[in-house]
Amino acid sequence: MRKTIFVLVILLLVSQVGVGMSGVIDDTVAVVNDEPITAVDLFKTMRFYGIDNPKKAINQAIEDKLVAQRAKKLNLTINNNEYNKLKDQFITEKRLKSLERVGLRQSDMEKFIKLQMLKREIISYVVRGSILVNNDQIKKYYMENKKRFETGESIHLYKIAFDYNISNENAQKRNASTWLENIQSGKLDFNDAASILDYGNFDMGWINPSGLYPSFYKIIKKLKIGEVYGLIKTKTQFLIIELAGRKNKRVLPLADVRERIKSILVNRNISESFARWMSTLKQYSSVSIYEK
Repeated sequence: MRKTIFVLVILLLVSQVGVGMSGVIDDTVAVVNDEPITAVDLFKTMRFYGIDNPKKAINQAIEDKLVAQRAKKLNLTINNNEYNKLKDQFITEKRLKSLERVGLRQSDMEKFIKLQMLKREIISYVVRGSILVNNDQIKKYYMENKKRFETGESIHLYKIAFDYNISNENAQKRNASTWLENIQSGKLDFNDAASILDYGNFDMGWINPSGLYPSFYKIIKKLKIGEVYGLIKTKTQFLIIELAGRKNKRVLPLADVRERIKSILVNRNISESFARWMSTLKQYSSVSIYEK
C-alpha cells in the first residue's frame, strides 16, 4: 500500500472547502480490489465519522470498502424493518439540516446506516465463539482494575427552603429561624415540618458532594447523620438541611459490577477479533493508494 503526499493534500483540501471542487472531487485516490475510492468518498467518510486525520480517514474508507465487498461475497443482508426504524430515528429534519451544513445529503446518511448494519453482520460472522467470557477472566479484570469501580463519597440530604426578596428578607429569616428551632428542639421532625409547610421536594436523595458549593460542603462535612443545620443563606433562600445519610468512598463488590465487566470484555474481544480479521483481509486484498 503506497501512502502519498498527493492523497493527504487531496483530503485536506476537500475537508476544508467541501464538495464544490470539480478538479479534485473526481480524482480516484485509492482502489480496493478494482473498486475506486474518490476524494468525495473520503470527504464523506471524514464527515460521517468525525475524522480530522487524513491518514485515519483513508484507512477507514478502505476498511468500509472491504466490509461492503466481503458482505456481498458472503451474501449478507440487512433487515429492512430494522433499517427503516434506524432511518426514522437518525434522519430527522433537524439532523438533515446539520448534514447539509457539512456537505452531506440524506442519501449519504442512508448509505452509511446500511454500511454500519452490514458491519455488524460481518462482526457476528467473524467473531462467533470468540466473544465468550468466563468467570476467571471477569475476576482477573476486576482485580487488575479496581480503581475503575471506585465510588466517590455520596450524601443523602433533606432540605427546606424559604424564599425571600428585598422586601421580606428579615421576616422570612425570622420565620425560618422559628421552624429551625422547633426541628432542632424535637418539637417537630424534618418530615413533619416539610409536610406542614407543604414542601414536597424536601428529599434531595443521594448526591455527589463534589457538585456542591465548597462553602456548603464544608458545613455538611461537619454534620453527623440525623443532624439538622441552619440557617444557610443563598442569594434567594434561607435553607434548613438535615444530613440523612453518608456513604464513604469505596470499591464496588464484584457481584455489583460482574455484568459491566462482562460487557467490557465481550466488546474488547469483538474489537480484537475484528481487527485481526481486517488485518488478514487487507493482506489478501489488492489495495492501492495512488501517487500523482
